[in-house]
Amino acid sequence: MRFSKNKMDNINFSSRIKPVTMKEFTAVTKDMGSTNFVDFPWTIEESKKAKDVFTKNIVDCTACLITDGKEALLMHLNPRTENNHAFSLVLNYLSRTLDLKSENLHALLIGSKNNKKSLDIYSKFKQLLNQLSIKFSELKDGKTPVSVAYSSDNVYVTGATIDKMLKKGESERSSILSSFKNVSISECDEL
Repeated sequence: MRFSKNKMDNINFSSRIKPVTMKEFTAVTKDMGSTNFVDFPWTIEESKKAKDVFTKNIVDCTACLITDGKEALLMHLNPRTENNHAFSLVLNYLSRTLDLKSENLHALLIGSKNNKKSLDIYSKFKQLLNQLSIKFSELKDGKTPVSVAYSSDNVYVTGATIDKMLKKGESERSSILSSFKNVSISECDEL
């Protein structure tokens, strides 16, 4: 497992990545409603931008949450959908949806499995975030399906492994590190 920090520039707020039990995740997301839920078939069209957003069942998909500290844009892309591999479409969508010149943008990249189609989307997201100079944290290759939500500068993450570890009394940090093959937390985020 990898735990590293990326350089922070001008970001003036941070997001807290908080692992939670499945029950806590349900409590956090119950009032967000379907208008803030990124649902199947997990293409660019289902992406949501709001003060509170969430998605569930990230397995071989890649989810990218980009926030400016006020709102978050959440994309959840299925590798089996060919258009999701066309990152010119993702860049066009981001350009229409976010102020890409904002110094306050930072992101969380989550998901992927070790197969060609899944890694293609994950790698393209990493390349795009680097190209746009958006600092990001990574939670890559979860051991079980993962769900993520953004609310009030907190990023809530859950899955069966996290749930089990937290219920056993393990620390939040330990539950995250044990749930993903690769973890990298940027300086603009905290765990």
